[in-house]
Amino acid sequence: MVKKVLVLAVLLLVSACGVKPTPVIGAGPAPTLRNPEGDAPGTEVTLYFVLDGRLTPVARPVTSSMGVNTTLSLLLGGPSRAEAADGYTTMLPAAGGEIALSPDPPPTITLPFPVQQLTPIAVNQLVCTTFAALAAQSRYVIENAVVLAGTDTKLPPQTCQAF
Repeated sequence: MVKKVLVLAVLLLVSACGVKPTPVIGAGPAPTLRNPEGDAPGTEVTLYFVLDGRLTPVARPVTSSMGVNTTLSLLLGGPSRAEAADGYTTMLPAAGGEIALSPDPPPTITLPFPVQQLTPIAVNQLVCTTFAALAAQSRYVIENAVVLAGTDTKLPPQTCQAF
């Protein structure tokens, strides 16, 4: 009998670690990485514009699947009328011309304008939109950086600083 009481006392001491139970604390929905093209290919692309001085993703509906070059061309076209009416702007120059993406690590985006004088927000518009476009195609940047090359120079590898 004494042996049973002693075992019970040891079990009570071991199980009473001093941490009081707490209720579950809600912190909102779990973070997710969503394919911007959704279940139906070509339903939307993610472009990064500026809203109230901050880089902000915008989901733009499209009618067909788009590659990185086409997505960047949309970005360079600036906000749509509806997006502009909602306050979205761009820090990128309005430029026509061909955009090229080389897949070699790190990927290099060749742009039809000078890149040396781009603001940090403008650089992030390009880099973050590129990352979103690659992710939509289930392609990812292994080194987590892309290079921007313009008519004047090539910038060092850049990462998306959206948030």
